[in-house]
Amino acid sequence: MFVDGVAQPVGTRAFEILELLIGAAGELVTKDQIMRAVWPKTIVVENNIQVHISTLRKLLGGKRGWIRTEAGRGYRLAPPADGPARATQVDAAAAPVPVRASAAQRTWPLIGREREAAELRSLVERELLVTLVGPGGVGKSHLALEVATAWACSRGVEACHVDLACVSGHGSLVATLLGALRGAKEPGAGDMGDVLREIGASEAVLVFDNGERCVDALAAVCETIAASNTGVSMIVTSREPLRVACERIYRVGPLAVPDAQAGGGDIEASSAVRMFVARARAMGTEFPADPKTLQAIANVCRRLDGLPLALELAAARAASLGVKGLVADLERSLLSLSGGLRTAPPRHRTLRASIEWSYVLLDEAERIVLRRLAAFPGIFTLEAACALATCDQLSRDAVLDCVVNLASKSLLVVHSAGLSKCYSLLESVRAYAFDKLEEAGEYVPFGERYAVSAEMDKPVRLAPRAASIAAATPVPASAAYV
Repeated sequence: MFVDGVAQPVGTRAFEILELLIGAAGELVTKDQIMRAVWPKTIVVENNIQVHISTLRKLLGGKRGWIRTEAGRGYRLAPPADGPARATQVDAAAAPVPVRASAAQRTWPLIGREREAAELRSLVERELLVTLVGPGGVGKSHLALEVATAWACSRGVEACHVDLACVSGHGSLVATLLGALRGAKEPGAGDMGDVLREIGASEAVLVFDNGERCVDALAAVCETIAASNTGVSMIVTSREPLRVACERIYRVGPLAVPDAQAGGGDIEASSAVRMFVARARAMGTEFPADPKTLQAIANVCRRLDGLPLALELAAARAASLGVKGLVADLERSLLSLSGGLRTAPPRHRTLRASIEWSYVLLDEAERIVLRRLAAFPGIFTLEAACALATCDQLSRDAVLDCVVNLASKSLLVVHSAGLSKCYSLLESVRAYAFDKLEEAGEYVPFGERYAVSAEMDKPVRLAPRAASIAAATPVPASAAYV
């Protein structure tokens, strides 16, 4: 939005509220109207409105500025008390252009990602290409789209969402990109020259989603666009980096889960718990805030490693099973978790399907090493991984390369241990790898190899978790082995 002729950044939700107030032309806009317009399919607490109104009020003259509150009813726009001569001018005509239809609109609010959203926004302001890297179901797309939309609105430029989930090669990628740039529902005809002409010299935000399916082709396309137009901003979501010169990698980890010793207040403040409860409420489920229930919810969040997709699926299941039944169900089978949105893509309908999406992209050696690493119950070193997975068909060097690749493809969590690195598997990934280990008939021999090796049973001393952008998300240190 523009205030007194100066562009001011404002979030998507706040901007939508401002549009309502301007459209009402001084008439009252009730809280219910705001809820229905801004969060049409989501149940949110009233505090959400107050947060965005507070943001707008600071931009529009403070407490005695343009936004008036009618207690218990809603809000209206009205000239400040000191008269229209000094009133802050809100230029609705100069407001940012709408986000292009191809930029997918989310129905869920972004929960527990305030720090990540601020860091990503800062990166997008400075970098030409930012790649969000993380495991399936961690919320990369949601985060990228929220930040891209807010950034585009603040700059008055278009945001274009390019879904690459069904793209398999360079030609298919170019056609999909052309279709998105032209606002068409179908892929467009043309080549890379047509893409560059469509983009031109204008500023824009391009969000390439699910890049792991065509990572080589996407790397080439992004480099070509970067060389042609340095005014464009590109955000990529992928389970592995593009590895191009202009790329800045931003690693997205699961949401924070409460410690096993956490009390009620700390549990409720945990981002994973907040998301689980919000999803459950949106599905019509309410939980009592007693200590026993809160501990059960905390156990669910820890069991699911704070993975947003898993929390969403679990919240849907809790509507039928209750928290106690959900805990028992997860103990029986973690991978069978299902029940998400009907309109979700197949890879987001079950936890197994999300991991399968990554597994099919691995080569045979990487698949072998991944399933063998399931023998580790917690954190392990590179030396321990090589000792366990090496065999006649796979040399130590081959196993080392596979471990590096699996970490790069977000199937291993990387931890800092002094000057070294060590690794672990998310619980859902380990459960999937265990199934593959049993299918291959390797459960007994590699389970025994782990059990008899004293070198694989030494605890790892982890470095404190860093707060930096590249920080890995650790699992509890109590489950650490080498």
